[in-house]
This record gives sequence, structure tokens and C-alpha cells, in this order.
Amino acid sequence: YDSNFVCWTLIVVLIFVFVFAITGVFVGSGNPNFLEYVWFPAFLAFLSLILVIKTFLRVKRRSKNN
Repeated sequence: YDSNFVCWTLIVVLIFVFVFAITGVFVGSGNPNFLEYVWFPAFLAFLSLILVIKTFLRVKRRSKNN
């Protein structure tokens, strides 16, 4: 579950989640009825970006050791 293939697949999926969440922020910001809900896609974007960074650092650290 922690192979390089799985980590890179996770990074790709999380980048799609990040783009989806940023799109949600833009759509939510454009409609006054949805402004109070913009925090949710913003939080999702933040979490997915943090996980992309952590997973990339894990893969990079592992490649240095091998």
C-alpha cells in the first residue's frame, strides 16, 4: 500500500481533487447564494494540497535512500 506506484497514483488523484475543489471555490464565490458554503471546497483544496506535498516528500525521501 506504500509503493511508488500507489504514491504517484495518490498524487494524481489528489491533484484532480484539488482542481475540483478550486473550481468549487470559484463557482461558490460567483453565486451569492453559495457564499456561506465556500469554506468547504476551500478546506478540501487545502487538505488535498497538504497530502500531495506530504506524499511527494515521502516518495522523494524514499528515492534518496535507494
